[in-house]
Amino acid sequence: MKTIFVGPNGIRAGWRFGIFVFLLFGFSKLFFWALTSIFHYQEPDGWFAKSLALEGALSFAAALLAGWILSKIEGRRFADYGLALRGAWGRHFFAGVAWGLGASVVMIVALSLAGAAKVEGLALHGGELLGSACWWGLAFLLLGFAEEFAYRGYAQSALGSGMGFWPAAILLSAMFGATHYFAKPMENWMDAVSVGTFGLFWCFTLWRTGTLWFAIGFHAMSDYADMVIFAQPNTGNHGQSLSGHLLNVNYAGPEWLTGGPRGTEASAVEFVILAALFFVFAKLYPREHGLA
Repeated sequence: MKTIFVGPNGIRAGWRFGIFVFLLFGFSKLFFWALTSIFHYQEPDGWFAKSLALEGALSFAAALLAGWILSKIEGRRFADYGLALRGAWGRHFFAGVAWGLGASVVMIVALSLAGAAKVEGLALHGGELLGSACWWGLAFLLLGFAEEFAYRGYAQSALGSGMGFWPAAILLSAMFGATHYFAKPMENWMDAVSVGTFGLFWCFTLWRTGTLWFAIGFHAMSDYADMVIFAQPNTGNHGQSLSGHLLNVNYAGPEWLTGGPRGTEASAVEFVILAALFFVFAKLYPREHGLA
């Protein structure tokens, strides 16, 4: 029976992944139970910056704690899971931020040229604009950390050691898309495939850079630009724009083009942008600098 659970390199990859998922959900439930039972926190109906920042922090803490426990079980450095302090907030992170913003800007320009989006000016001014921009920035940064480490940090490392990097990346990216599809209302297949493909692209950035920092910067900024700067709707917010978005943008056109209540993740244009991201990143980031 021992060989079912233990191989030549210790606990088998599938069991390590299963333990990580168990710990991740267990700590998440524990932290949110403490937040609601002890501190009487009430989760709002919809997305708001301060509550999303708090929930993102707890989710990230749960993922970090689960990964740290498994690093002790495996006798490995925590940095092996892609989130090394060396290089933190460095060139890969800010390159990811620039790429994430660029992808969102390209989408808005494309929709504007097609007559499906029109920027109508600022939605907020002065201190209100600054405060909203900062709180939403923190919220999406924490969300980026939480989702990237959960899906492309420890999980990718564990499964990749057993089945290979790319089979693990495909499986986890499919799970990433499926989670969005089944956990959020009003989703459709285009949104799920788009989200899963973004997950695969972030795996590609991990493969080429050897770190999660590019993916975290891209993930955080693309969500921030889409939903906060350009006021796109999201099904997590009942198909509406977020409260406190920075620009007033009018979206009009067929759902296959604008994404409708799902935002541009469900736009057909997103697949063209994703193809361009893979192509350009492959040219600019040679394989020898990453995990290959």
